[in-house]
Amino acid sequence: MSVQLLDTVRSSPEETEQGHRAVLEALTQTLGSDADPSLLYRLADGFTAQHFNKSEAVLLAGEQWHQVILIEQGMLRLCYCDQDGREFNKGFFHEGQLIWPIAPSARQAASLFSILCLEHCSIQVADFAWFKRHLEAAGSWSGFALPFTEWLAEEKFLREYEFLLYSALERYQRFRDQYPELAERIPDYHLASYLGMSNVTLSRLKRCCV
Repeated sequence: MSVQLLDTVRSSPEETEQGHRAVLEALTQTLGSDADPSLLYRLADGFTAQHFNKSEAVLLAGEQWHQVILIEQGMLRLCYCDQDGREFNKGFFHEGQLIWPIAPSARQAASLFSILCLEHCSIQVADFAWFKRHLEAAGSWSGFALPFTEWLAEEKFLREYEFLLYSALERYQRFRDQYPELAERIPDYHLASYLGMSNVTLSRLKRCCV
């Protein structure tokens, strides 16, 4: 698997401005419309564009994750890989979403998972330590971090509940109902891994649900 980002792809002034607007929009959505505009612009100025081909790695397990990432175009998947090379998907993220190392251990130790591109991806990236310092200096770190922390806790709780009590069919139906676009967009073998079933099982369930 290639892990080289597309250095040959240069952003035009229009694309650079578009990326800047995308970061501002995501930060405003997270911090609220009453956030200090000067802080938002300062943070947005710290992001730079990177481009990746489908299947390339933004982060590999064993590397340290020290970036805040905004997905401008495309979809990323977070996955674990065992010693036999089998992958287990733990989450999918798409356009407009910010991802960053929420757990303190994720910032201090080597990553246990990889971040890979499901599609051609254009992302905006900022150094996490720099980003956090600016928010802390403005007294806005808690306001930024708390929604993500609460979301992560809720997501883990619901995922555990579903794996313990839901059938494979119920897990698929819930995902399809909650994320109809993603259910069509994510390849079956990746979605099956995320839902804890084989690709064959998912294909059968999809035929039954038509």
